[in-house]
Formats: sequence, C-alpha cells, structure tokens
Amino acid sequence: MQTVRIIGGGLAGAVTARLLHEAGLAVQVFEAAPVWGGQLRTAEAAGVLYEPHGAHIFHTRDAEVWKLVNRFVTMRPYRHLVRTQVFGTTLSWPPQLGELAALPEWPVIERELAARPARPRPDNFETWCVDLMGETLYREFVEGYTRKQWGRDPRELAAVWAPKRIELRDDGYRHLFRDPFQGWPEGGYTRLVDELLRPAEVVMGQPVTVADWDSLTDGASAIVLTCALDEFFGEDLGRLPWRGVGQTLHYLPGVERLLPCAVVNHPSLDQPYTRAIETKWMSGQEGPGTVVAYERPGSPARHYPVDDVAGENRRLQRRYQNALAALPGPPRHTCGRLATYAYIDMDQAVRQAMNTAMRVLRR
Repeated sequence: MQTVRIIGGGLAGAVTARLLHEAGLAVQVFEAAPVWGGQLRTAEAAGVLYEPHGAHIFHTRDAEVWKLVNRFVTMRPYRHLVRTQVFGTTLSWPPQLGELAALPEWPVIERELAARPARPRPDNFETWCVDLMGETLYREFVEGYTRKQWGRDPRELAAVWAPKRIELRDDGYRHLFRDPFQGWPEGGYTRLVDELLRPAEVVMGQPVTVADWDSLTDGASAIVLTCALDEFFGEDLGRLPWRGVGQTLHYLPGVERLLPCAVVNHPSLDQPYTRAIETKWMSGQEGPGTVVAYERPGSPARHYPVDDVAGENRRLQRRYQNALAALPGPPRHTCGRLATYAYIDMDQAVRQAMNTAMRVLRR
C-alpha cells in the first residue's frame, strides 16, 4: 500500500488525509502542536463555545466543498453580521450608503464619492481604498483598523486582497458574505477536524522540518506540506512576515448575549483591539453565560501573511517553494494558508486540499 505523509493537522491537512484514506492510501499526519486542528479549534468555558483563534465563518460558492464539509458535520444556518463603531455610533460593515446618508458628515462624504475615479488605482492598499470610498470613509472605517491589524502604514501594503475584503454598498444587503452556502458547524469546528482525521494515523507534538526529510520521505509515495515553508526550512532564506492576533477573553456568567451581533469592529486607534467577537451568535447556543473575545493584533502567531507593496514577501515565498521543489525524493505538494502564504478563506483551503488529493492520486 502506498503511504502519503502530511505535515500539519489543520483543516487543509485533515481534508487531504481523509480523501486519500478513502481512496485506499495509507496516510500519516504529523502535527507539531500537542493537539490537531490548528487555528480552527473551538474551545468552551462552562459549556459556552468560543473561538480562541478568531471568528471563523464557513461560506462558499463551491457546491463540492459545501457537500464535503456537510458529510462530516451538521452545518447550522448562519449568516454573518458585522457592525463597526464609527462617527460616534455603530454602523454596518461593509458601509451602507443608506446609513451614511443620515450622518451629519454626509455632505462631505457625498462630494468625495462624486469625485472618485472610474476604478480604484492598485498602487497600494490605501490608494485603492480611498479611490473606492473617499478620504472620509477610509479614515473612519479602514485606516485605523488596518494600522492596528497589520502593524504598518497602509501604503506599505499591496492592494491585491483589497477587492475581496473592502466594499461600499448601496443595496441594503447587510450580511457580510453573499455566498449561497453559509453556516457554522453544530458543536464547533473541532468536531469537523476530529471527523476528518478519525481514520488517519496522527503523530502530535512532533515538529517536522527539512532536517527530517530523509526519514520523512523513506517509503513515502508523496509528501504534502500544509505548514509554513519558512518554518519548515528553519528560516534559512529569511523569515516570512506574518501578522498574528491574540485575544483577551471575558466569560460573563449571567449574560445571554453582550454584543448586537457576532462581530463589532473597533477601527479607532483609541482602542488597542480591532474587534470584539461573541461566538454565541454563530453557535446558536441559548441560556445565560457568554464569552466575548477582544482581538489584539501583534502576537507571534502565523495567522495572516503580509503582502507588501514591493512584493518582497511573495518573492521570498517563491524562493522557499523552489527550495522545496529541489529536494530529492517523491513528489511533494503544498496547500492551505500557511504553506501557500496566501490570505485565503476556509472554503479555499478545503478546495486546495481536494485538488491536492486529486494530484497525489493522479501521480
């Protein structure tokens, strides 16, 4: 029987492992942490579910991805609402022109919107956003949040991911995502990863690096990496910048719900945190007791890859990809946010894993 070894027991690694197991291959998964699930694990306090690594909302247009996930967990219907504290009040995110028109600042905003170019310039993140929504809305909704989230001047960031994350709406649709398939797994995301990895051999608490390549590839028909490549190579070519977030968690025993929706953004620099998250809106749990997480960027975790405007970080990632391709031995593949150094959503990680499993089987 052919053996495939997978580095990383997060969502991408778990999906790849399950699909290859179902195709009749022997699978071994190596997870550096003492538990699997990566940044997707759901925790609980006195029975109240919360997410220690930020809000995760499963949404997709990919029917095959949605069908796969629903094989392993029951997805409860959930449409994600986000509010943001701006102009001394709380408004929708993305901004809605109907709400903005009621503000005292509207005459200035309206003039700036009328002066926008036909399409945003892709020079950098700030230029793209200002061209989309005007100076006033950008400063109020986006600039402070971006400075806190990424720890750098927005003009140093590439505009490549802005079209997917930043909008200005005039249609009254207030849910964050428009995808036809949306939900949150009953009981939390840990159940999803548990079910995916249930039939696989998993070694936890064992980091694997390029120094282990000979033993890793011995007898293997393929290697799948879902770990960060700079970490795998011991940062030999340099460290890839990542932006991590930490959380201050508040368990409130007598409170049903504290926030008006699952996530409230705090873009102002007056607050050190970027957003407050209340998972009970997603989990659908009822009864007294809730957990509110206040998210503060700047932790050493590898949560978000940093796309700089000069493209240096992307070039360094390609050098690591070339170094991986140059290693001797069986075919090797990468998938997931960490290994591809890409700001992708969960459905994209699942699709990459599905495609990776198909490539392994074709080889």
